[in-house]
Amino acid sequence: MKIIADENMPNAEKLFSHLGSVELVNGRALTQAQVKDADVLLVRSVTKVTRDLLEGSQVRFVGSATIGVDHIDLDYLAEAGIVFSSAPGCNAEAVADYVFSGLSYLYMTKKLQWLDKKIGIIGYGNVGKTVYARFAQMGCRVCVYDPLKESDTSSIHFVSLEEILTCDVISLHAPLTRDGDHPTKGMLGEKELSKLSAGVAIISAGRGGVIDEQALIACHQRLEGDIHLVLDVWDKEPDINHNVVSIVDIATPHIAGYSKQGREKGTWMVYQALCQHLKLDIVDVHKHDAISAGWFSSFDMSVEFPQEEMLARCIHAIYDVARDDARLRYKYRESKENNVFDWLRKHYVERDELNTCVVSTQKNASLNILDAVGFSIDTNKN
Repeated sequence: MKIIADENMPNAEKLFSHLGSVELVNGRALTQAQVKDADVLLVRSVTKVTRDLLEGSQVRFVGSATIGVDHIDLDYLAEAGIVFSSAPGCNAEAVADYVFSGLSYLYMTKKLQWLDKKIGIIGYGNVGKTVYARFAQMGCRVCVYDPLKESDTSSIHFVSLEEILTCDVISLHAPLTRDGDHPTKGMLGEKELSKLSAGVAIISAGRGGVIDEQALIACHQRLEGDIHLVLDVWDKEPDINHNVVSIVDIATPHIAGYSKQGREKGTWMVYQALCQHLKLDIVDVHKHDAISAGWFSSFDMSVEFPQEEMLARCIHAIYDVARDDARLRYKYRESKENNVFDWLRKHYVERDELNTCVVSTQKNASLNILDAVGFSIDTNKN
């Protein structure tokens, strides 16, 4: 069996090689000729899996080690009888870590206080649910806009998009859709952004194109720069608008979900799905071998800080988003790579999830909020 896999899928050879021959490829540059003789295609979000790519091939299973499916022509796969599996939720914790690292950066650099502010979330999928749950557990005033999910449960504070636009912090986690009753392409356009007030913080870690970038530039001008922006996704990836980069506090190359554990979980979930499809037992690899432990297994927080500062210091000890921002800006200035955006993703400096680190402290209040933000907690020390 021939397996074509994106070179940025961690552990692809380790997990799949006992099932067949594994060939690693550049996912964005993948061609029909490369997949023609393949039986299995394993991709990430940069590969557009369409009729043009697969027609005439012998591919019978497509796995995407990502949570989104906007890069997959699901109708064609169904028509062609090709089995498809994705990895919903694999990087939800990682993206939530990104959101709180971004807020921590805004606090440490601009003294943006957010724990007592109104938080709005757009999109209530796996990532949106995780982000919502963390804010709610912290005791924040949090609400969410997702017209496709608001009938799912009465315990979640669903609101209109208009109300989201009145929030102090807006966190975007919507998929990119162009059809249906509630398309998200350009959801935050000139009309919506004109309603934002000075001092608002926007974190965009879902899909590029949900924000109209020209309208965002105009909003930045209208507010005379009094807006806080953390952007991980871009309208025309991998070609990003450097006029937008110039106005944001944090700019990163679509890596919010790129924790080491999140990416490994994506590969693991697709591996499980392929084994199930082939009716094989998972005997060669165990989950604990496929998903790594963190570099820093624990730390003891012995000094008490104000809550936002305490969170920022602890979060940034594991993941400081400013590192990724600095690397992006430096590589674009250096301009030695043909495609800086994809180079940064391919050569990403690994980071761990907050949950890989156990925190202990004498302060119970600190333990509660650190638990809420995603850390593991030493319950034997209080």
